[in-house]
Amino acid sequence: KKTWSKPGTPHKALVGRHGNRAGKISMSSEYDASLVCECESASVGEVKYAIEELDVHNLVDLRRRTRVGMGTCQGELCACRAAGMLAEAHKCTEVAKQDLQSFINERWKGMYPVCWGDTLRESEYSQWIYSGVCGLTGEGSTEKI
Repeated sequence: KKTWSKPGTPHKALVGRHGNRAGKISMSSEYDASLVCECESASVGEVKYAIEELDVHNLVDLRRRTRVGMGTCQGELCACRAAGMLAEAHKCTEVAKQDLQSFINERWKGMYPVCWGDTLRESEYSQWIYSGVCGLTGEGSTEKI
């Protein structure tokens, strides 16, 4: 598990996003201090706080509150983890899966027109992983995933 700071200590990005509320976010265990989104340094504790205290019900809300999915990978590495946390918190796996598909498709829109060569191969590989592991497909839409 990657962690940004020692358990119990809020890191700079957390304070920047939440200001005075950063002290309310649990960073007491190694699990809470582990990262959901490496690009934006969003921790498990921060995501749990957003779900429980900031009225977050989907990945777009979570992105707005914590910046999950806004880094260089555009949610490719963290969206699945975040969707899993949302599904667990709200007890709705199917809704979280649909939300993940919509989120990934929205992030893909910015990449699709400029994909070429290695970037295209990487995008196709990511699509293959998400369709194989998560069962996401483009059925009924014009989107890639």
